Amino acid sequence: MDFFERPIYTVFKLLLILPQKGISLAICPNCGMSAPHDGPCPGAMDTIAVAQPTLQGRYQIVSPLGQGGMGTVYIARDLRLSSRPCVVKKLRDEFFREEDRLKALSMFEREAHVLSQLQHPNIVAVLDYFEEDGGYFLVMEYVEGKDLSSLLKLRGQPFSEEQVIEWASQICDVLDYLHGHDPAVIYRDLKPSNIMLDVKGRIKLVDFGIARPFDPSGEGTHVVSAGYSPPEQYWGDAHVYSDTYSLGATMHFLLTNSDPTPLNVSIPKSFRPEISDGLSAIVQKATQQNAMDRYQTAVDLKDDLVRLQKPSTKQFQEVKPPNRMVELIAVVAILVVTTLAFFAYQQLIQSMFTGKDKNADVDVFRQTRDSMPIQASQIGVVSTKQKSELTPKQKSLLNLQQPESNKQVAPLQIDDEAHLTDPDGLQSGGWR
Repeated sequence: MDFFERPIYTVFKLLLILPQKGISLAICPNCGMSAPHDGPCPGAMDTIAVAQPTLQGRYQIVSPLGQGGMGTVYIARDLRLSSRPCVVKKLRDEFFREEDRLKALSMFEREAHVLSQLQHPNIVAVLDYFEEDGGYFLVMEYVEGKDLSSLLKLRGQPFSEEQVIEWASQICDVLDYLHGHDPAVIYRDLKPSNIMLDVKGRIKLVDFGIARPFDPSGEGTHVVSAGYSPPEQYWGDAHVYSDTYSLGATMHFLLTNSDPTPLNVSIPKSFRPEISDGLSAIVQKATQQNAMDRYQTAVDLKDDLVRLQKPSTKQFQEVKPPNRMVELIAVVAILVVTTLAFFAYQQLIQSMFTGKDKNADVDVFRQTRDSMPIQASQIGVVSTKQKSELTPKQKSLLNLQQPESNKQVAPLQIDDEAHLTDPDGLQSGGWR
């Protein structure tokens, strides 16, 4: 049967047997293909689900969640804790070489050991580790949600910059916690498929299979993820800045819906021109091939993400509403100052005219005094003839009165300022 005849034969066979047996088409949970199969399932489940439905008399297997290179992951119920859901990871049994099996076992045990020492809200928690009937099992917290790789495939288009920045900031916090642990833990496998998003919008790192404490000697396993692992990890070396490289590559994938090119600097703006220059520059710096040109810590990377989120002060400066009370006080102050200035001006004008009249009166008095036949200092009684020779203005100023013949008139004191006093208190007819 050739390549073209086989699909026709399969469809024809199903059309014959479905009406007879009442079978409906479905999707196989093991391989994702249509069921029933024409022969054995290529992705048959491990026999654990049938032969050992309950482990340790406690963890009841429900269904498989996924399968990887090191084993199979199942969802289970913890019968001792009100059937609380949990995840059981089983190390695979079949390996081509004994060396490979021992290496996988070592990594599996190390994952359990590393997770048991970590407590962080963004890291999946380990609950138990045991061996049963020659199989090795790791029980972990169940995270209700999907990994970022699956979400992007379902979405079919890149995520927004704001969403990627938010997730990357959470991941930076997790990496900072791991790198600050004693000893520092290098994750070494940061990629979208190992980042879960729970129903509350929190990021969770899963699969610590190749995570390990930092080894200053640089001797480590040569395990890489193409496009997400930095160059130094290809020869077994890993440092803190190796995880920042992987985060930059992950951001590239989320922003472009395209896997980063292995051993190349990622520039998401070259895939999507609408991506901002700032965010593209951050990804570009994080994925530099020279380790010294990258972000040396997750904190440095997050600082740039935070600065990118802050709006420009000049461009987005908040316009505050005017303060009406201040405006009212200003108006009142202006009115008060204006009023005081007006009255001050009036007083100035009045004093100027008063001083001019005063000076004119002094001049007239002096003319009158000089025209009199006697000296002012010896003035006694003014005769009628002398009085008649005075002008009206002089008479008004001198206020002369004819004294009684039998009365001695006291001499008047005259000063140059035209302030005249009467020693006898003659207020009515004397000089003023």
